[in-house]
Amino acid sequence: MGKEKKIRKKGKKQRKGRKHENIKKHRMYKIEAGKILRLRKSCPRCGTGTFLSSHANRDYCGRCGYTVFLKK
Repeated sequence: MGKEKKIRKKGKKQRKGRKHENIKKHRMYKIEAGKILRLRKSCPRCGTGTFLSSHANRDYCGRCGYTVFLKK
């Protein structure tokens, strides 16, 4: 007759790397004397609504890819 279908007995795959965390909005702004202060730099290409993420050696925009390398 025909070959029988093999059945794999594997468990659930483990996720590699760290779990993605959503950005908390209250960490990007600060209120002083009734005015809103932005704590991060904004992207010059995208405008004031998009912030640059700060890494160890660069600031990066995840939307357009704009990168500013910081001096050591």
